[in-house]
Amino acid sequence: MLDVRGNGGGYVIAAEYLLQFLSPRRITPVPFQFVSTPSTTGLATTVSDYQDWKASLEEAVSTGSAYSTALPLYPINAVNSVGHQYQGPVVLVTDALCYSACDNFAAGFQDHDIGPVLGVEANTGAGGANVVTHEELRTEWTGSQVRQLPKGVQMRVALRRSLRVGTRMGQPVEDLGVVPDVLCELTKRDLLEENADLMATAGALLARRQPRLLRFTSTASGTKKRKLTVTTGSVASIDVYVDGRPNESHHRRHHPDHNPRRRWRRCPDRRLRRRRDARRE
Repeated sequence: MLDVRGNGGGYVIAAEYLLQFLSPRRITPVPFQFVSTPSTTGLATTVSDYQDWKASLEEAVSTGSAYSTALPLYPINAVNSVGHQYQGPVVLVTDALCYSACDNFAAGFQDHDIGPVLGVEANTGAGGANVVTHEELRTEWTGSQVRQLPKGVQMRVALRRSLRVGTRMGQPVEDLGVVPDVLCELTKRDLLEENADLMATAGALLARRQPRLLRFTSTASGTKKRKLTVTTGSVASIDVYVDGRPNESHHRRHHPDHNPRRRWRRCPDRRLRRRRDARRE
């Protein structure tokens, strides 16, 4: 059980990076977009970090689009550099105080079908935006009308809104938040007995999930050869890739005496990818 209640957010890259540890699927980075105004167009023209959005903001003058194209802050390889680490079932517990990067983490958890989202309230905080400080805007956006605030006063502003991916592609996180798959409002027993009812509900959700296993070891086997020993559990098939290209597939045998360990030789620098069972919980 992963409990993120009360998490007010932080770094977007951290929220996106953590998802890969929990999912066999390749993580899609969160796309962000600007509202289309002369000011945001000027900002994207001046500040190098925002110039990828410049072309679509300029096009909005002709198309009348309210928002720019949605683009990720980080490349896809940056949020998939480690891969799947924890292969057991997971449930995510949220509340209305999950905000900003935590909103995006919860959205990514749900969008990549990592597990059920169990909420003690009907939505997360609905603050899915990229924020910057007033001082950062003033110093980076040269030639703008942004002026220094008096007496050291500072504030932050939401600059780009984030969108969902997967089956909810294009849905904004801002103002909507993440609606849990299961709503479990806190009870008196939760307050007095350390979340007893909430834990019981989370445990029941975990019990319905199918644990899976995919582990392998690689050892030398002669000149320029490797031997892979693969152990699987509840996996329908294994696809073998060599240098990023599909090489072969091995399907699970259903014989009761079948040994799940398989060995391959003549495997230079192989990468394994797992396909889940067609059956879904």
